[in-house]
Amino acid sequence: MKLHRINALLLKYYYITINRVDRLFDIIYWPILDLFIWGFTALFIQKLSDVNVLSMLLGAVILWVFVWRASKDIAVFVLEDFWSRNLYHLFSSPVKLSEHLVSIIIIGFLRALTTFALMWIVGIVFYSFNILTISPLLIAFSVFLLTLFGWAIGLFVAAFIFRFGQRIQVLAWSVTFLISPFACIFYPLSVLPGWAAKIAIVIPPTHVFESFRAMISGTPVNQAGLIYSLISSILLFIVMAFFLEQSFRKSKKTGLLAKGD
Repeated sequence: MKLHRINALLLKYYYITINRVDRLFDIIYWPILDLFIWGFTALFIQKLSDVNVLSMLLGAVILWVFVWRASKDIAVFVLEDFWSRNLYHLFSSPVKLSEHLVSIIIIGFLRALTTFALMWIVGIVFYSFNILTISPLLIAFSVFLLTLFGWAIGLFVAAFIFRFGQRIQVLAWSVTFLISPFACIFYPLSVLPGWAAKIAIVIPPTHVFESFRAMISGTPVNQAGLIYSLISSILLFIVMAFFLEQSFRKSKKTGLLAKGD
């Protein structure tokens, strides 16, 4: 990989971000809207319960941004190159697939950090909720785990895009929503029915959010669950990277990079 090519791609995605209203909405509008909706909902529930619902819900909304951003940005930036018929020209140049993905991962993480900073400020100003006071170390580790899992999901979607083209572009927006009911973002694992709990316990984010709620409620954090989340997310990322590489080679053989559909 060459740093100057990664820098060039980063500039490309940076200018796309600042010059597209929909891209700015992704960073600012939708996350802040979610925070307001869940924040007011939590305030209402807080009046009916002694449990610290506000911190649990707002913290979950803020942390889930890293999964959503990490997965969606990889898929959507690849899709945009398909839409503009740019992939053929991009990979006719010396740019490698790894450089392309690294640049998307970096810009996506920077966008996620920007969204996190905005939501952190809104949480403090409107709800007197500072997520960083819970446990800075746990929050930092949770961000890493959730981002890594999001990257793995993004690579999975990108692999299908390279293999099947724009026909399956709906996956770019829907995969994280399909996972979210089983990730126990807003509720504990114990409330799920048996069949759903068996799925949830396999998904790495479940253990992150369970640990987050445990920290808020003052109960012991399941360290084994976090270790499982780390190992499984790393393995998943490696497998999805290999799957993406195979799909990319297939797309070059079939000419899908040039056709785009």
